[in-house]
Amino acid sequence: MSKKIEDEETRLILAIHQLDGIVKLTEDNEYRQFIHSRMISVKYELLRQLTNLNDRNKNRTNSKTE
Repeated sequence: MSKKIEDEETRLILAIHQLDGIVKLTEDNEYRQFIHSRMISVKYELLRQLTNLNDRNKNRTNSKTE
């Protein structure tokens, strides 16, 4: 049984790394272009969410110090 990852930032980073691994594993796949075009869309969505999360956390930190 695996331990649940509570931290959203960690989950997003791990998901991005998993996608990078899938891309690497499918480099020689006959349908590489199809697979990679789908993976890149998901990767950029995860990066967008990570940026939003970091911005939100930064805003919370700044509002506490004011």
